[in-house]
Amino acid sequence: MTQLHIEVSSPAMPISTEFIRFCKAVEQFYYAIAIASEPDLAKAAAAWRAWLANGLNPAVKLAPPVDGANRIKVDSRPGVGGFDLTVSGANRKALALLRTVLEDIGAAHKSLDRRGTEEARVAALMEIQSVTQELVQPLKASIARSQIPPDGADCFMAMIHRGLAAIAAGEITSLAIQLT
Repeated sequence: MTQLHIEVSSPAMPISTEFIRFCKAVEQFYYAIAIASEPDLAKAAAAWRAWLANGLNPAVKLAPPVDGANRIKVDSRPGVGGFDLTVSGANRKALALLRTVLEDIGAAHKSLDRRGTEEARVAALMEIQSVTQELVQPLKASIARSQIPPDGADCFMAMIHRGLAAIAAGEITSLAIQLT
């Protein structure tokens, strides 16, 4: 079992809503990467459609319907001065891609204008090469092949933007990430 451990530093524990959004963003990014890399078009299309039917809101507890090898367990531990998050699963390749995306977001996070708008932070993160190449482009290509309607594609892109906003929240000072 592969584990991706994320240590989030913050002057204080983020409020529960921000904490939940961060954890959900990591989970959703993983599933977007895993489904986008699914070689079986029918399986990918079914997963995208079911995920849309369940909803992409952070409050939705159901994971997209993926094979057992692509399922993950997310363990979060709040603390003083931040929190820890561990994602465990068998798909080492998807977890490694997620690690790359999160490391690059973490590196860029330090240079983001904390006084700027959330939209400006998200726009800056959308330009990171790994976010584009490992997350956004594969997602767009897979949902296009799966014939997901434009409004569904818009929902997935809104999910990515929400996730980037959560990970780049002004209260977060750094991310330490380790894949084992």
